[in-house]
Amino acid sequence: MRRNRAVESNAANVGRAGACAGPEAGFSAVTAIVILVILAVLGAAIVTITGTRSTSAALDVLGSKAYQSARAGIEWGAFEILDPEKLANNPPAGPYTAQYVCPGTSTSFALAGGLSGFTVTVQCSTNPPYTEFGNVVTIYKLVATSCNIPDGGACPNNTTTAFNYVERQMTAVMETCRLSANGPSC
Repeated sequence: MRRNRAVESNAANVGRAGACAGPEAGFSAVTAIVILVILAVLGAAIVTITGTRSTSAALDVLGSKAYQSARAGIEWGAFEILDPEKLANNPPAGPYTAQYVCPGTSTSFALAGGLSGFTVTVQCSTNPPYTEFGNVVTIYKLVATSCNIPDGGACPNNTTTAFNYVERQMTAVMETCRLSANGPSC
């Protein structure tokens, strides 16, 4: 009776590492490597997405602060135009004849508090006064530009390449009215 040597040799190798000698040889190692590569790619994707979301959230906060800074600039400019008498510095007696004027053609200042780190530049322009129903009316245009990386203390910064540079611009148009050229307000 003849014995099959291949059967004997496989039977002797059962339970030993590397015992498979057929098409299954190395299948486990290849499968493990593929699974490890897939897990590494998934891990890298999760890290990238998390980092991108954190950066995006930080830029959203900066954008909101830039908007509020521009709004503060508009409110400051409107106060400067609409309160020429500056009641804090003058007694409340009239008649008030101080003229409404732009607070300069361009004024820049840094903000404090929750908006620290932001600078706002307020530009003001005016049209010549005109008469409407006997009253003298003047129209003003305010443009407030705020940013977190000013150029020479003013916004906008057209030279920066920083990824976290944020800028917002707001425009407001307002008018003032006097009963006469140097008279009290309407």
